[in-house]
Amino acid sequence: MKETYMQAQKITNEMSNWFDRALPAYDQNGTPTFLDDKGDLVEGIYLDMPNEVYHGLSALSSSALKTFVSCPARYYRDYLSGVTRKRTLAMTRTFDAGTYGHELCLEPAGFYDRYFRDPIAADHPDALTTVEQIENALIEAGLPAKEGKGEKLARLLRLAPTIDASLVKTIADIDNELARIGASKTESKLDKAVRLIDANPQAEVYDLIVEQTRASHGQMSVTTSAETGKEIVTYGGKLPIDGVVWDDAHRVQKTVRKHKEANLYISNGLPEVAIIARCNITGMMLKVKFDWLRFDDDAVDLKTSAQSVKPEDFRRQIFNLHYDIQQVFYCYVASIAQIHINKFVFVACEYGTADICQPYTLKRNRIIEANNKMHSALIDFKECLATNNWYGYTKEDTTIELI
Repeated sequence: MKETYMQAQKITNEMSNWFDRALPAYDQNGTPTFLDDKGDLVEGIYLDMPNEVYHGLSALSSSALKTFVSCPARYYRDYLSGVTRKRTLAMTRTFDAGTYGHELCLEPAGFYDRYFRDPIAADHPDALTTVEQIENALIEAGLPAKEGKGEKLARLLRLAPTIDASLVKTIADIDNELARIGASKTESKLDKAVRLIDANPQAEVYDLIVEQTRASHGQMSVTTSAETGKEIVTYGGKLPIDGVVWDDAHRVQKTVRKHKEANLYISNGLPEVAIIARCNITGMMLKVKFDWLRFDDDAVDLKTSAQSVKPEDFRRQIFNLHYDIQQVFYCYVASIAQIHINKFVFVACEYGTADICQPYTLKRNRIIEANNKMHSALIDFKECLATNNWYGYTKEDTTIELI
């Protein structure tokens, strides 16, 4: 990595030379360099810090501060209350497309060793998708729609081929053996599909195609995410990605890299540069993780959206999602680490109804206003921590007269 850095450019005296001071997040023994012997955070610049580790650091982040700026009560709900709200499928797909789009744009190395594309129904328009369709196809093939004793025994022997069939004489015997090996007593949709394919190899069943695609990557393994606590199912160590999300993420990569200026911005630097620093004003520990930090001290934040990113729409996003607060917070934390960001660029990419990339920067007066707001928010945040008063839209209980 040092060699890449030196080849990229000659560092001048005006620049921070941050790379020379950066540390790998873990040393050769796997010991975290960002923690001292007591387990407390160590200020510094860190490379290759996993996202789940970064999110778990006990320091104030940009996302947390932005939530606080929107309303202290919202910060309490999201970070302190323990209340969680389930994401819809659309929300999950939007979030995931942005996450994987980031990886492909910023850290493409090893992407295809970590993930594979799950088939979607649109890939196989003629494939059977419902139980009713499969049962009708079974009848057309001369087989019973529902599993009888013979079909149930065949399923048992397929799942447990070492069982002696002569010892399993009744349906009750078969059910007991199925229960013993952890299989369902009733035939699943996938089991019906297997019966159909055995009788008619030309038939296509979507669920079976998905199953076979996953199995082609290797053995299934189930682990628990340290970040979310949810189960993660992989095949041969690879995570399946919803085909719609996969396609969206790859279009994001293509769109961003095709834009000449955006492509130049995301060069001559490194992705996911984490900085831990103590706030000069409040004494609190702060953390940021730059999407892309250039060796010339310019910074890039990649924003992906299923919605429009045309100027007037992205301007509203900046206001509603407090991207301006994010920018000045990142720059402030970097400055504590003696990195003075010259230029902060939002590379916005939409992929929903069109594939468009548009970089943006903020005007100086907007930056000054956001900087003042951010510093006030830091002081207010420390006060809320001390008083445990996470108020709503007004500090005191009062009635607001609307215009």
